[in-house]
Amino acid sequence: MTLTDFAAFVIAIAIVVIAVFVVTAVVNLSRTMTRLDDTATALREEGIGAFRELRQLIADADAELDKVDLVLDRADQATSAISQTSRRTHEAVQDPVIRGLAVASGTSRVAKGWLLARRSKNRKTAEIDLAQAEIGRGK
Repeated sequence: MTLTDFAAFVIAIAIVVIAVFVVTAVVNLSRTMTRLDDTATALREEGIGAFRELRQLIADADAELDKVDLVLDRADQATSAISQTSRRTHEAVQDPVIRGLAVASGTSRVAKGWLLARRSKNRKTAEIDLAQAEIGRGK
């Protein structure tokens, strides 16, 4: 065996060893790619399921928001109706109450004036009666 044959033999062994490493690496890469594909498929299936649930939750939340909007609209209508009723009641009651208070105030003043006049008249009558009684005794 010559040096050329020996170099060829070493190069052949090196090529076989490199080929074995390359084949092993390709097989490992293939297994890794298969597992990665399985993982991607599982994630896709779980993701699709999660997105379906998310869409259902969003649809349910949207329906609930529609209900809340309806309740708020009805509350707004009720508030407007109550405000109008309050304003109309205030307008309907305000004038009669003011007039009633004015009549009561006027009646009170007239009654006080009448009572003062009556007391004054009674005092004068009492003074006259007293004076006549004294005159009647003095005789």
